[in-house]
Parts: sequence; C-alpha cells; structure tokens
Amino acid sequence: MSMIQVDLTRCTRCGLCARICPYVVLEVDRQNGPHVIRDTCIACGHCVAACPTEAIDNRKSPRIKQISAPATPLDEKTAVDFLRARRTIRWYQKRQVPRAEISKLLDMARFAPTGSNSQGISWLVIDTPETIRAISEAVVTWEKETLATNPQTSPLLEAQVERHAKNREDPILFNAPCLIIALSSYGTPRRIRENAILSMIYAQLYAPSLGLGTCWAGVFESCVNAGWPPLLEVLDLPEKMTFAGGMVTGYPAYSFRQLVERNPLDIRWGF
Repeated sequence: MSMIQVDLTRCTRCGLCARICPYVVLEVDRQNGPHVIRDTCIACGHCVAACPTEAIDNRKSPRIKQISAPATPLDEKTAVDFLRARRTIRWYQKRQVPRAEISKLLDMARFAPTGSNSQGISWLVIDTPETIRAISEAVVTWEKETLATNPQTSPLLEAQVERHAKNREDPILFNAPCLIIALSSYGTPRRIRENAILSMIYAQLYAPSLGLGTCWAGVFESCVNAGWPPLLEVLDLPEKMTFAGGMVTGYPAYSFRQLVERNPLDIRWGF
C-alpha cells in the first residue's frame, strides 16, 4: 500500500503538500499529482492538514485522526493573559488529583513540538503519599551529603535543608499529591531532554484549565541525574528508559491576583 492516497478528481496539483513537507518526501506533477520520492516521512501530517481540497491522505498521519482547526486563533489579549497567568505552584491542597485528570493533562502534552516529530516521551506517575514522602526524604538526605562535601554548592540546597529541619516541610515536592516523571526509550540525551522539556511545558500551560498547578522539580532532577542510590531505589525506574525530567502537580492552595512582571525585553536585531 502506498504511503499516500490521492483523490485525483479533487487534487488541483497546486503543489502545496510537497512545498510544506519538511523532509521533501513528495513531488507533484501535472498528470499524476503528488507522489512519494523518498522514504523520510516523519508523520507530521502537514501534507494532509494543509491540502485546500482534502484530496490527499497519508497512512502515517491519516485524515481520520485529524480534527478541524479553529477558524481563528485566540485574540491577542486572551493569549497574553493566558500565558502570563501561569504561575509556579509550591503550595497544594491536601487532596488527590483523579487519575483521569492526570491522563487529560499528559494527553495534551503529546501535542508539544519535538525535534523531527520524534515525540518518544513516556510518563511515570507517582501519586502514593508514602512514596512521595520517601522520594522527598531521599533528596533531602542527598542535599545534606552534598553540602557536607561542598558547603558552597548552592544557596537553594542550604535553604531547603534548613526549612526541612525547622518545619518538617517538604521543600522538594512541596507536599504535592502527584509527581510526574518524563522518560524515553530512544534518542540522544539532548533530544530526549529537549522533547521532555517541550512536553512538560505544554502540560504546565494546560494545567490551569483543569484547575491544576505545577512546579518543575529541579532539585529532584539533579538528584536523579547524580545517581543517588537511595532515590533510585525508591523510584525503581523502568529498565532501558532514560530519565528526562520531573514536575509535580496538584490543586493550588492559593491563587494569584496579579500578573507578575518579568525582566524587560532584551532584543537585538541582526543586519
């Protein structure tokens, strides 16, 4: 079966499908319309999505699995408010997030852009309070060991260890009910990390629409990447899967009434 199917009665031979293909998989001639000239399709679906007459289909990205694009994008103010309103959440309500909601969150992360449409991100979700506490305790212990070896390592580590000692608070996962870990089974370390970051950003932007907040688990990531045995023992990550990142999520305990400012735009124009 050919990778593409073309309804020649609808095809106008405009050449858009070939022009928009990032890997130059297609060529169009006046008689036969679009045809495959190289086997490098990355299943991006551009050829199908852009065809003005719906004349082409692609078995790697079939039209039946595509949905109609919105007639107009978000207006500028709505988009600005939406993007600026996302906040990092470090205080969460003491209630679990239904797994159906976590599935919605991560299902949206599938649509993040990835290099050459490689995708490849899988998810490990930990939502058991005992396991989350064990993870946090393991990371705090690693912080103490790190500071004992090099006291100047990081002011953040020092502050978190102090906070944990004084208040018995969770400075690592913030008592969040859910830890989400990104994994991948293939690709270069750089590609895996980039794809995970993009996917988690999509999840973080979508989370408020579900009433959820998120926080990047940066110190947790550092501890995993350092290979701290007590943490790896608790996590029991799947074999042949590369750790790519982590974030926590839950229902925010507090709301933010203002859109916070950031550093001024720093931009330079080339010649």
